[in-house]
Amino acid sequence: MIKRVPWFRRLKKSGAEPPLRLPIACGAVSNGEGWWPDSPRKQLIRKLVNEKAEEISRREGIDRREFMASACGMATTLYMINVVNGCSNDKASGNGRLGRDSLGGSSGGSMRSHDAGPSDGGFRGISEAAMHDPTEACQALGDGGNELIIDMQSHFASPETNAFGANALAGFIGQINTTRFPWLLRTPGCSGPSCLDRKEYLDQFFMGSDTTIGVLSGISYQLGPNGMGQGDRAVLSNEDLLDGAKYLASKFPRRMLTHCMVMPNDRIEFQLTMMERNAGTYDNWKTYPPWSPATGGGYWLHEGVGPIMIQKGLDLNSPIFCVHKGFPLNGFSPTYTSPKDVGPAANMFPNAYFVIYHSAFEHGLAAGESTMADIANPMADVGWGPGAGKWPEGPYDEDDEEIQKKYPLDRGVNSLIKSLRDNNIGPNGTRLDGSKGETKVYAECGGVWPNLMTNRPEEGMHFWGKLLKHIGEDRIVWGTDCLWFGCPQPVIQAFRAFEISEEFQQKYGYPALTKARKEKILGQNAAKLQNVRDGIDIHGCHSDYVTAAMRDLRRETDEEFGPRRDMMFEVPGPRTRREFLALRDQEHQEKLRLSGNIPPASKV
Repeated sequence: MIKRVPWFRRLKKSGAEPPLRLPIACGAVSNGEGWWPDSPRKQLIRKLVNEKAEEISRREGIDRREFMASACGMATTLYMINVVNGCSNDKASGNGRLGRDSLGGSSGGSMRSHDAGPSDGGFRGISEAAMHDPTEACQALGDGGNELIIDMQSHFASPETNAFGANALAGFIGQINTTRFPWLLRTPGCSGPSCLDRKEYLDQFFMGSDTTIGVLSGISYQLGPNGMGQGDRAVLSNEDLLDGAKYLASKFPRRMLTHCMVMPNDRIEFQLTMMERNAGTYDNWKTYPPWSPATGGGYWLHEGVGPIMIQKGLDLNSPIFCVHKGFPLNGFSPTYTSPKDVGPAANMFPNAYFVIYHSAFEHGLAAGESTMADIANPMADVGWGPGAGKWPEGPYDEDDEEIQKKYPLDRGVNSLIKSLRDNNIGPNGTRLDGSKGETKVYAECGGVWPNLMTNRPEEGMHFWGKLLKHIGEDRIVWGTDCLWFGCPQPVIQAFRAFEISEEFQQKYGYPALTKARKEKILGQNAAKLQNVRDGIDIHGCHSDYVTAAMRDLRRETDEEFGPRRDMMFEVPGPRTRREFLALRDQEHQEKLRLSGNIPPASKV
């Protein structure tokens, strides 16, 4: 029997009726770095989930919103994603494999047979029974899992120390992502920056998810004249980030790691002095090669100021550099989002550790118009489904020119793999030619997996499969980009339930996405990575960090409010491509003004 959720019982009858949502996003989505439009496939998923929710909630005697907020609601959503994408379920009754052609008529659109996914991949572990059996749903989703989970890319705003910057973040990040991911768990009653602040971070990461350790990540900005933050001109300065991290660590000791933003193309001497001052305070460096204090600039890791920065980190015994590649933010140079410099830099500095954020994934409108099939018609079907764009994630093949036309070696995750292979770097940092000398390049998945897990599981299998095959199972680390994307728990649950099909394993040589490999990705690899620094000791044991008192506190919160409390709110934000573009342009102008590159608009 599906239990009623506590927050639903607390709603006032006189209040507005809460919206009916799926627990994960299935519509037009955006994070400000790219735009993923709605499609017939997403519409069909929504239709099937809503129909099943109506059926089961009536039988169980609960509201559909309560069903959606339950483990069974999440299982139903993943099950229907599987069905619509042509994946079968071993335990499913009826037709077994349901390709898109058999479902296309339901949504009023056509689903092409060649787009049908493999028969045994995706969310295969979600059975039909999990849609109405809470015990089986929790088991399939990994609820209560005790893996070590280290989120290598997490974010917050700091209204306590920088109200202006926090409001700018809330206006840009907050509005977009609450629409992009309707399963966002925002604390009831929060608004604006308070939905992204340090308290919300505690609620979502340590109270609302199975995350063990969070790495707090910064945002590029120009240093002030004394090498410190520029006050309200830095949306989130290093000082703001450290202040927030100290507060978080005071509440949950040993569960916070931090970044220090370093931008060598912004007055290198200032940056080196800043690195000397902060090396013993922060845990990792964070850098954005596509960013520049001057519009359109950037830098390479292996040329000019890049090597100077890396050598300084090594001299300071702080060798971990988290590097933004792919996902061109508005105002960034798309040239320097390319990871072609990663392989050369890894060879130049074999003792440096490079964590490549987003794994160089780039699909989306903000990555350049060439990544969309037809700007005038973003719903056009180009082979991987409506709205998939011109450069979806597919196989990496150095020999087949026809495959390369569809999946070029210089785009997306393929470009990261090529950069490494061109520099004799194979899986897990080994040498392709068998020679000695290990390199240390890690691929991170922040922002990528949430985009692929809904209506693009074929690309999801290629994404994880390519990383396992070419980057190596010991060189992949977990990241979510939350709080920008809300609570990380639904993303964790979807990953636990995801598999690479046997067909893809045989055809492309991908390793299976086993439980042991998932545990490496979720936390064990990052733990070994962080242990390279003096004074750091991260054991691969979840219980070392999550005490009984912390578990009790989280359980009490769950009992008081229940899961997916955001479902009682309708949060505003851009719902069309036009609204997204308007907000993106507005945010770009605001960032330019805050950086001092253009004068503020005169008041009329």
